[in-house]
Amino acid sequence: MKILITGATGYAGFYAALALRQAGHHVYALVRDATKSCAKDLQRSEIELALGDIKQPETYRKYLEDSDVLIHAMMDFQDPQEADLKLFETLRQVAVTEATPRKRLFIYTTGCSIYGKRPERVMDETTPANPDHKLAFRMDMEQELFAIPIPDCRKVILRPGFMYGLDGHSSLSGTWFEMGEQKKPIYRGDRDKGWSWVHISDLAEAYVRVAESGAAIDGEIFCIADEQRPKCVEVMQACLEATGYEGEIEFAPSQKDDITSVWFNQNEFITSRKAYRILGWSPRHTGIIDEIETYYASWKACQSN
Repeated sequence: MKILITGATGYAGFYAALALRQAGHHVYALVRDATKSCAKDLQRSEIELALGDIKQPETYRKYLEDSDVLIHAMMDFQDPQEADLKLFETLRQVAVTEATPRKRLFIYTTGCSIYGKRPERVMDETTPANPDHKLAFRMDMEQELFAIPIPDCRKVILRPGFMYGLDGHSSLSGTWFEMGEQKKPIYRGDRDKGWSWVHISDLAEAYVRVAESGAAIDGEIFCIADEQRPKCVEVMQACLEATGYEGEIEFAPSQKDDITSVWFNQNEFITSRKAYRILGWSPRHTGIIDEIETYYASWKACQSN
């Protein structure tokens, strides 16, 4: 198959691109800057760069026309709704105007953080978002996508847990490793909150399974995470200890300019039973705390590159 991935230089998109190429697919990686080191890494891994911008459909339309699968693995923080709606509309236009109809699959990525504070301890694909939550609009965007009539296009949504592993790009584990090295660990927000996590390689495998699935998965949503549900302070402590830090953690309230302590200041536990049942997906990594020294060593090695 031919697959176009947005956000290919980001954490989820990069490793999804590698996994799909290793699975034998032709992968187009939508990037704005081909000179970035991660863009060159993609090229070295036999992935074709598609120079373009998600906000400028004319820059990537030809790649979309040539693709069997579109994976949206990024969020435009400046204007996420408008950027995604433009992508939805571009896909629709391609589908309705092509001379020879092409069956496609669109994999849309959101995450476990779209729920906000909920009374349920563990959430699944049927759990509604707290309407007051800052990221609740992303669940609305999921439904917006399902409502748009796009001929011959299956639509699937992945909601990953917090990602970790390998280079730790944009992972909170990387932030906590850095705090340990600087010996200035500050934990902000609710001490009792916890999150679901997923190793980046396991998430990449989920993308491959969905892309290659022959099951009737049109309109399905899948939560993707391991079934361990540690408190955030436990994960942070493990990250600090991996760096050799033996001091105390400073606890502080949430801070407005610290998005992590505001947007994610609640339990964000999800279950992936549905992904196991329908896709046969299950995590190969046992959890972020279990091999934290390995994850720290990998993150550390990447910082020197």
